[in-house]
Amino acid sequence: MIIFRKAFTDPRTGRVFEEGDIIKRELLADTLEELAQAPDPVHLFYQGGIAQTIAAEMKEHGGYLTLEDLTNYKTIVYDTPLESDALPGDLVMCGPPPPSSFAVTQAIVGIMAQFYNEKRGPVNLDDPEVYHRLIEAEKFAYSYRAQLGDINFVKDAQRISQNMTKTSFVHWIASQIPDVAQPLSYYNLDNTVNAEDHGTSHFVALDREGNAVSSTSTINQLLGSKRISPTLGILWNDEMDDFSTPNVTNAFGFAPSETNFIQPGKRPMSSMSPTIVYDKNNGEVKMVVGGSGGSRIISAVAQTIIRAMLFNQTIKEAVDAPRFHNQFIPNVTEYETSAPKTIIQALQSQFHQTFSGVAKQASVVQALTHMEDGFIHGNSDFRRKTATYPAGY
Repeated sequence: MIIFRKAFTDPRTGRVFEEGDIIKRELLADTLEELAQAPDPVHLFYQGGIAQTIAAEMKEHGGYLTLEDLTNYKTIVYDTPLESDALPGDLVMCGPPPPSSFAVTQAIVGIMAQFYNEKRGPVNLDDPEVYHRLIEAEKFAYSYRAQLGDINFVKDAQRISQNMTKTSFVHWIASQIPDVAQPLSYYNLDNTVNAEDHGTSHFVALDREGNAVSSTSTINQLLGSKRISPTLGILWNDEMDDFSTPNVTNAFGFAPSETNFIQPGKRPMSSMSPTIVYDKNNGEVKMVVGGSGGSRIISAVAQTIIRAMLFNQTIKEAVDAPRFHNQFIPNVTEYETSAPKTIIQALQSQFHQTFSGVAKQASVVQALTHMEDGFIHGNSDFRRKTATYPAGY
């Protein structure tokens, strides 16, 4: 912990570094320079000297990562993403398969698209039923997340995620939306939810050729394991906490999910939901979006897409609007207190929703939209506790 404290504390004042301060990570700089100058940096990191140092440090401190794990590591590339055409017109949402949660995110959007589309006219955002339907859609979609996991290990995960992208699925779920909130047993599963993460960041990019990137990276919880290598300067993640452990409730009070139990070579379930929306007729990208913030990534990204693609709001309005988050368990909807009080009161009295208010949710969305006039509009979420500045060309 001494090295960790030293890395993030100003030696002149003894306080934690703040925005604008210069942080010198000299050990990490040496490691990066060694990689940059190596004739084969991949071999150095996964099999050579750096790999051997990592494995030795893990063993010394009771960790499970071995040199064999590093040597056998392979990046998995999917040439065919999950796709959903539940949006109105010719728009398609695409994103990665499990262990990503894109299937859950697009399901929320798809369910709402059954109620709000071009055929039904403008949306009255002062109508509390809009938000009741959103909350109920979240409950249904999140309940299916407990069935998902690494598609190379969980037999039905691929089939379930593909089924969730079908218009017939979201149409059926929309038909099941109750007039008032129901007990948990109504929403498909008596199952569990996985760990949150707060060590996550996201960026989106769209170039003049129409190529788009939606990229999420994470070390899981805030500052990962809170341990730094004394020789390499690398901040170790705590990604193993993304797995479930039998009979063990995680740090956030969530019970384990069997499809997310640890196995050799398996990837843990993640809330990451990088999403691209494009026109299936010409391939033109209309929206690039993703976020950070643990389990709230799913609801935050979904609501941003809903507001931009279904409610015809600007990307500024879509990202900044008050959010509602219900992840099925616990059956309480977290809402931002900037939401109109009349809406919250109506949801409680007329629709029997249960609420917990926060000033700002711990979810941060980055999004771009490609407008009909050819301009690209972007918004970087104000909810990030440190300043974020959208970049241009």
